[in-house]
Formats: sequence, structure tokens, C-alpha cells
Amino acid sequence: MNVQANPDHKEQPPVNPILKVFEVMIYSKYYDVFDIDGKEHEGYNDIPKTWWLYNSERLPAGLTPPIDSPHWEPFRKSISRRVWSISFKQGNTTKEKWGETQYSNYTGVEMICNGKPVYSFGTTGGDRGLTFGMAKAQHLIVMMEEHPFNFFNPESENGRKIYWKGLPASIRTKSHPGEIGVVPDYTCGLSKEEWWRELLRREKKIPAKKDEDWAAIEEEDLRESMSSDYINWGDALSDGHIDWFRKDNV
Repeated sequence: MNVQANPDHKEQPPVNPILKVFEVMIYSKYYDVFDIDGKEHEGYNDIPKTWWLYNSERLPAGLTPPIDSPHWEPFRKSISRRVWSISFKQGNTTKEKWGETQYSNYTGVEMICNGKPVYSFGTTGGDRGLTFGMAKAQHLIVMMEEHPFNFFNPESENGRKIYWKGLPASIRTKSHPGEIGVVPDYTCGLSKEEWWRELLRREKKIPAKKDEDWAAIEEEDLRESMSSDYINWGDALSDGHIDWFRKDNV
């Protein structure tokens, strides 16, 4: 009996059993950790049994090591997935105002994870500023690890679909760590004119009193945003207007 091939059947590409899940730093070098389907170790300290550290030079992007490589080692709980370096820098400043020299102080905090800057902020100087900076840095570590935005690999967030004040948009990361811009999406049923008209309608639902100078600045910013199709937002943690879980097909 001859069986005819189904003309609609297409050969599926083979599934790669080796999937990179994250990277770690050991001393000052990066190493990749992979999930290898079907290759198991003892599962030390409740670590997934299919997680393996490739203890050798990293391969070029897009390549995975052979499954029979001698460089595979079981991933262990004693390897921190994220290693932090947090610097505190204090200083004094001056400026001339109203015919006299005025003095101030500051504390600058830079947060680096796995060798990459991920966040920075400033506060007042002195003991009070230092104490506040240390406490805020601890709080931010927890926030960033739990946040939907990937602060540790922000490049992966470029083009991510979101809702901005309920309207379809996407994310564009900025050069400053932890900051983003918003790009309106005109492909979901609203033209450019309709998108911005709806945004203005939503923003004016609750009118707020503003001084004339501030209102003029906001109006100029709005015209610039409409012209460039880009909202220069800022801190990804200041996301009260963002719904991060927009579906790909919306």
C-alpha cells in the first residue's frame, strides 16, 4: 500500500536541546549557563538538574557548545547569578545667586550588576544622604529583580509592546541606565492624529492648575513628541502610566 505524502506537511526544524538561560560573572569574566534538555546532574541544593555552566571561553552569539563538550559543569547554588558593585560618591558644590555664594552637598550612587551599570541616583550629602542612599540602593535591588522591565539586559526590551495610558505603544531604551522612551503604535486601528487626540482627551480628564511658564514648557514638549513620534519619558520604575503586559497580537 502506497501512502502519499501530505502536500501541506512541512518539515519542522529540529529543536535545539541547548538553551541559554542567563550569564554569570566569575572574577571579571562572563560565563554562560544553559538548560540542556535530557542532560541531568544531581540537582544540588534544589538547582534544576538540567542547568549547566559552560566553563570555557564563550562562543560567538548564536552558537551553542556541543552537548558532549568536556567543559560542562553542573550549575551550583554557590554561584551568584547577579554580583553587585555599588559606589557612593559625596561632594560639595557652590553657585552664585542673588549676589552671594551658596553652598550645597550631594551623594551620588551608581549601581552596577554583573559589570554593567543598571541604575544611578542622587540625594543630599552628609551622613543623612549616605544613610538614605544605602537604604534606597537595597530597596532598588529588590524592585529591579522583581520588575517586568529587564534592567539587567535592557537591550532586550527595545521594541517591547506596552500600553501607554491605555494606548498601544512600544519601548525604546536610552543610553542612560534604567531610562526609557515611549514610541506610539499607529498600527492597531488608530491613526497618528487619532492616537494623540485620544491621549490629550485622557490627560485632560482631571484638569490640574499649572502656572503659565510650566504650561508653555509642556505644550512645547508635546509638539516635539508628536513631531518625532517619541515620548522622552525617563525612569522605567516611574511606570504608573505603563501596562507592561500588552499581547503581541494587539
